[in-house]
Amino acid sequence: MTDVKNLMSRPAMLWIGGAALLAAGAAAGAGAVGLTRPGIEVAPIRPVAIASLARGGDGLVTVRGKVAEIYGDRFTIADGSGKTMVDAGRDGDNAVTAGQDLLVQGRYDDGQLHASFLVDGNGRVRAVGPFFAHGPRRGGPRERHGPGDVGPGHDGPPPPGCDAPPPPPPPPASVSPPPVAPKQ
Repeated sequence: MTDVKNLMSRPAMLWIGGAALLAAGAAAGAGAVGLTRPGIEVAPIRPVAIASLARGGDGLVTVRGKVAEIYGDRFTIADGSGKTMVDAGRDGDNAVTAGQDLLVQGRYDDGQLHASFLVDGNGRVRAVGPFFAHGPRRGGPRERHGPGDVGPGHDGPPPPGCDAPPPPPPPPASVSPPPVAPKQ
């Protein structure tokens, strides 16, 4: 029987052992990343009436309608029952045109539809916004901002300096600045 020590030198064995540990670490890291990512949620395919969004609460929805107004990355979509604001996210700039027939899939939350997918009249799908469901929202209108109960809508005092007078206006352009004495 041959001895393994005689087949390979010590540096070669260390190199092979290091490569094996590196491969095991990469596999464990990839597994951890896969387990920590949220699952993909798919909105229902059948569109609902926009008027039913306010009654139905928050959740994943699909609506169909015409783009009424555009405000940068947000727009309003209207069907026969009403209209709602759609947030297309930072990828939504120039995604729609006024009057365009559109199917919007996303999450309805606090009176606004946060779009994940836009489907035009030709069936082309454009992914905008997040692809997955968000965890608990932070910074909504019903939450406190910052430490303590201070600020607008709370009973606490205003931040320091809020009651200071405004700064003086700049001098008119025709007034020259006072002369500066030369250094001696």
